[in-house]
Amino acid sequence: MQVIPTIYFPGLCTEAISFYRDVLGADVLSQLTAGGAQPAYLQPGSPGKIIRAALRIGDSTVYLSAGHHETEPVFQGMSMVLHVDDEDEVRRILPALSAGGSIRVPLRATAWAEHYANVVDRFGMFWTIETGRPCRALA
Repeated sequence: MQVIPTIYFPGLCTEAISFYRDVLGADVLSQLTAGGAQPAYLQPGSPGKIIRAALRIGDSTVYLSAGHHETEPVFQGMSMVLHVDDEDEVRRILPALSAGGSIRVPLRATAWAEHYANVVDRFGMFWTIETGRPCRALA
């Protein structure tokens, strides 16, 4: 069994795909765009909307979609976690991922990670960036 999250970006899906490719080095594995023969659940005027794009981020896959509505994306009650190889990678990703958004928890040590930060990206998605084994002093 595998859990693959789908993240909805109404009106911003193409921009989000480009952003995550640039910032996280995501690879686009596939992309399905609505065409002339639309499924019944798509609203009129949907041609060109991204129904599903599969992105590979490190060893993980996530789906992105324009969704079924034109409202702003709202991300509540969840966070995507990036567990990276080293502190240099955290320091590279942190400013890039928070550009146009905000850093909610600046880089620090925690009981579960040597380097930890929490950001909200420009789309409103919450991200945790962490690396390393727990600090001995905190374990």
